[in-house]
Amino acid sequence: MAASESARPAARKPSQFRGGATFIGGKLVSSLKFIGKTGAVVAIAGLAWHSVERHNVNQFFDENLTIEVDQDGEKKIKPMKRVLVLPFDNLKLVEERKSGGLDINGILKRASKQPTINMEIKELVDIIHKAAADPNITALYADFGEGMRYPLDYAHIEEIRNAIRIFNESHRVHRSPNVDHNPVFAMARNGDPKVSLAFGHSFGWSEYFLASSFTNVYLQPRGHLLLSGSGSSNIFMRDMLNKYGIKAHIFKHGDFKNAPNSFSERGYTKAHAENVRSMVSSIDSTIKSCIQNSRALNFDDVMWKSISEYGHLTAANAKEIGLVNALPSVSPLCFMLKANKLVKEKAMLEEKFGLDIASNTFNSTDAVSVVKYKQMLDKRSKIEKLGKEINSKLQRLSELSTATSLLLSSFGFCLDKSSKKEKIAVVTVNGSIDNTVSYRVNQSIQKIRDDKEVKCLVLRVNSPGGSVVSSEAILEELKTLRVVRYLPVAFILDHCLNCQLNSVLFFLNSQPVICSMGSYAASGGYYISTNSKRIFAQPTTLTGSIGVFLIKFDATNFAKSYGICSDYYPYGNHGAAAGPLTPLTPGTKANLERLCLNFYDYFKQIVADARSMSDDEVENVAQGRVWTGEQAKEVGLIDALGGLDRAISYAKCTYTNNENVTVEHWPKNSFSLESLPGLLASLTTTNFTSAIRALFDNETIDQSSIDFLISNLSQSKLADRPHLMLAMDEMTALELIVRGE
Repeated sequence: MAASESARPAARKPSQFRGGATFIGGKLVSSLKFIGKTGAVVAIAGLAWHSVERHNVNQFFDENLTIEVDQDGEKKIKPMKRVLVLPFDNLKLVEERKSGGLDINGILKRASKQPTINMEIKELVDIIHKAAADPNITALYADFGEGMRYPLDYAHIEEIRNAIRIFNESHRVHRSPNVDHNPVFAMARNGDPKVSLAFGHSFGWSEYFLASSFTNVYLQPRGHLLLSGSGSSNIFMRDMLNKYGIKAHIFKHGDFKNAPNSFSERGYTKAHAENVRSMVSSIDSTIKSCIQNSRALNFDDVMWKSISEYGHLTAANAKEIGLVNALPSVSPLCFMLKANKLVKEKAMLEEKFGLDIASNTFNSTDAVSVVKYKQMLDKRSKIEKLGKEINSKLQRLSELSTATSLLLSSFGFCLDKSSKKEKIAVVTVNGSIDNTVSYRVNQSIQKIRDDKEVKCLVLRVNSPGGSVVSSEAILEELKTLRVVRYLPVAFILDHCLNCQLNSVLFFLNSQPVICSMGSYAASGGYYISTNSKRIFAQPTTLTGSIGVFLIKFDATNFAKSYGICSDYYPYGNHGAAAGPLTPLTPGTKANLERLCLNFYDYFKQIVADARSMSDDEVENVAQGRVWTGEQAKEVGLIDALGGLDRAISYAKCTYTNNENVTVEHWPKNSFSLESLPGLLASLTTTNFTSAIRALFDNETIDQSSIDFLISNLSQSKLADRPHLMLAMDEMTALELIVRGE
């Protein structure tokens, strides 16, 4: 045995070259295996969806061009001339959509073709901005019908008016970034002026405030115009409460803190009436000024008073004094589109509507609805996002090994190694501030604080106030964005030769806060805004209301009239005294008065520190008084007039490199699995095809496509992975696939 082993020739030691080749080959194989499981999935799944959607989007944006032959016989490509239709009579605009789960009712309404269109204010503003920069969109057409079914606050109307102004002036060299701050849509071009048209059967004060921003306003001949101005009404329930034996004990600080007056008064107090009169006067002054500037009118106060007191103006009266341009009997849009396509229709248009309409500069030949245009913009955004995500994933793959990088390069993948985008985070505080709102907002702030790419936070406040404790929670969370650091003496000596301290406390505003006020940011809404470096508000925004009130209801007599009695132990306990079936004791009264005063003094101190005011200056603008944005700027409670887009523009120009900026909106809508049973139950009684079309906001999905979708899902392994099927978007699904989940 030993002899045979000794006779066997010794194995040759592999050469250094062969060993290196084996090592490289193994690494290459492992790299190929990794790419086979990840890169292939990303490329196939991503590019498949990407190619289909890109084709649809290109058909809408890039391929819809007309070819004309000039006098020299040369072909020239000109953009398709479209008009963007805004149906304000069926458009429901909100500050923020409800989140926290899947909107089953919304899906079913869209599936049943319910006409109401739901959209956020910032979405509509962004759509108009992008239309202004789109060479295919040459006009806007607003249909008010018999009036807006869902009235808008004046501050929201101002934001829309400003977007329309940008559209009207888009032929000039003018820069006003949209919500996304995408440089593709920067307003800087020269060309033919765009036209905007508004048609309605009748206009009220707020409707006409919006309609007057369009270059042409059309009113039905039998319609009317009611420009009576703004107003305010309040309900007072003091006598009703007394009738039923219910007492409302009011504790407040601020003569103008009028919210509790509904329970304690029979009508306006002197301070209440003064505040309302001041607000209404300021709002009406702003609206009149805007209307005059838009319509090039020169009405004095006497003229406006005459119009207000006259009541309903007839269509002929309105046209005579320059408030409208023409009086078509029906919406002229379809007739104008036909006239721009056929010469003979032009004569019919003039015969039917007259020169007031036939002679305008409207040159569009096709109409696109705001819903369709938004869908195509969203698709284009998704395509761009998907392309960047695929590039990012392949970039990470190439960084794993040199072999992977060489392989990707050999297949022609040109990877973008540019630095990551800087971000601006927009956090919306909408509605009354309570524990639920503060929790959602603070969760967003915490995530933003940990994101080093976020250079600035824009706080969008559209709130009348709310809980003191919840407002304080949001304010304190915002303060955490201010980083506190102790710098060593060596660093200080390098930067400040006169400094002799061992360490210095530095407040570094790594993520400064800019505030944008919506329709209102009063009381607690103003409270959370005080930490901002700069505050923007519209002239008609309602803000201020720096004051505090508490209400203790006593319904013991009301309960006794129905034979209900209550008792509590121990007597004088403040917790029990807060209930409506316990009377107000002297101890409770003193406690609530002290608490109210403490809150008021603290509120004033917060304002004094934030706005660099003395105690007397704060007291003069406080006392619970509500100010319009115009007034608030004069008294120093805000810094500048403007909407959300201006606040974002300021943040971008001041705190970023102003080139590569992404805007993120918080809180982000979340998907709740708890809503899945309701969705499945609703689909059992709803046409599946309609639901799918509604879910994907696409009415063009045909039945064959849906059958193909069902067939492929049933044959694939994806149907066995419900967490993947419930992904909110394509990129989430791809990420789950890449992770192998």
